[in-house]
Amino acid sequence: MLFKKSMKSLSGLFTAKEDRLCFDGSFKLIVCLIQKMRFFSSTKTIKSEKGHFITIIPYEERYFTSLIHMYDTYNPLGSVQGLPPLDKDKRHQWVQDMISSGTNLLALYGDIIIGHASLFSMPVNWAEYFIFIHQDFQRQGIGTAITLYVIDWAKQESLSTIWLTVETKNYVAIALYRSVGFRRIGSSDGSWEMILTITKE
Repeated sequence: MLFKKSMKSLSGLFTAKEDRLCFDGSFKLIVCLIQKMRFFSSTKTIKSEKGHFITIIPYEERYFTSLIHMYDTYNPLGSVQGLPPLDKDKRHQWVQDMISSGTNLLALYGDIIIGHASLFSMPVNWAEYFIFIHQDFQRQGIGTAITLYVIDWAKQESLSTIWLTVETKNYVAIALYRSVGFRRIGSSDGSWEMILTITKE
């Protein structure tokens, strides 16, 4: 999760009053996450470009060990903005932190977890978006399907904006995000900041 870094780079977009309500001097959450987003509630089955049937489900605690396994077998570790963490203990704590503080989705192939996405609350009705697809299932349209699911859910929850960061060299991810409506708003440390403004139909 990149939330602390996110808040430092985005602090100029929010008013001083909103910042005081949501953060102390260390950019730790005080109020905003008290009113956490609701959890995902529906499931969806898609067919990947290789013909695999993938089920997108809300996170359930019984899948925690399988989710850990997905990240333990991710290759290469540390390849996405330093994530997943190289150290095993740090990696497992990172996963636990995401589950504890985010609204989470899983992608299953049979009973194997092959993808994970999270939304994290931010000030003024924004959310940070985060997604990982296991390397054996990348470039099959699964990330796009999950992202579209998340966008649809965000509309129902009346979120105003989804924000993310992506490495400038991650051309596949950038193309995905642009294809569903994200636009670049800035860059720092070799990464782009992108947002999607939610519009109700």
